[in-house]
Amino acid sequence: MNKIKKIVASVVVATLSFSIVGCKMIEKTPEAIKNTVLATVGKEKITQGDLDRDLKSITESLKQKYGEDYKENADVKDQLKQLKTQYLNAIVNEKVILAKSSELNLRPSDEEVNKEVDETVNYYKNAYKTEEEYKAFLEQNEFTEDEFKEYQKNQAIVRYVYNDMVKDVEVTDDDIQKYYDGNKDTQFTTKGEINFDKSLQDAKDIKSQLDGGADFAQLAKEKSQDPGTKDNGGSLGFIEYSSTKYVKEFMDGVKSLKEGEISEPIKSQFGYHIIKVTGVKDNGAEVSHILIADRGEGKVTPLEDVKEDIRGQLLQTKKSKAFNEKIEEWKKDIGVKIYDKKL
Repeated sequence: MNKIKKIVASVVVATLSFSIVGCKMIEKTPEAIKNTVLATVGKEKITQGDLDRDLKSITESLKQKYGEDYKENADVKDQLKQLKTQYLNAIVNEKVILAKSSELNLRPSDEEVNKEVDETVNYYKNAYKTEEEYKAFLEQNEFTEDEFKEYQKNQAIVRYVYNDMVKDVEVTDDDIQKYYDGNKDTQFTTKGEINFDKSLQDAKDIKSQLDGGADFAQLAKEKSQDPGTKDNGGSLGFIEYSSTKYVKEFMDGVKSLKEGEISEPIKSQFGYHIIKVTGVKDNGAEVSHILIADRGEGKVTPLEDVKEDIRGQLLQTKKSKAFNEKIEEWKKDIGVKIYDKKL
């Protein structure tokens, strides 16, 4: 069913699409955009309209957070691109699973399906105070009641097939011990409090070395306490001045610098930053930083305290791997094409 869609707290993605005819750029009609094919699963098509329905609420929340021109925000652009890709892949995977369920006769009994559907429908009816509110919920999510029941039926089948796909996955105690030993310092050791006075002294010393001609990238590798950037010389890449990824103190420091300048130590909740900018443009710059955040001694969490958490994490990781391997195999069997460039 073309109207079947996932109910998610998400966003309407306003898409502007163009086609070239001769030497002219002609704007497509809303209907043409809606019917743009983004993927095929066998002979079944997945259109822009299908994707937009699944993403219906997300852009509204982005509008509320970033304003009407949210699409101009550097962070939102990346979010939307990622969301479109993730949701399109989810629609494709669901259709592949449903196709294979029919082919392999791999599905719960009609009695089990009907029971799950009835339970879900009753749950939603009870969640709303009146029948009118329940119908408004269906309308808001572009469902008739029959379509909602059909959607829940498909979800019951998908869950059943997924459980079959991962039924042989297990996690051993050796798996848990190996993961714990490999991540003890990063995940299972509580960091001590930042000593801001000592951090400032060390940051001033590093700034003096830089003023004396020391190489910024080399000092970042040796001294920075930002594990995400120190190995590449402290580089954060190009940052637009409108970015909201970074704390205000950091962004204020970035905006105050001219081409090639290096800041004095700038304090934030994370410690002290020494910032360098290059490739300055009207909307941003290439940014590198050295983070100094001297801490006291941390505390190691015993394995027994986190063993079951690790087991659950590894189980989910192994299930995801088993699922992805099987779904890729099924995609080849059925014949799946995804047109990423149309997103």
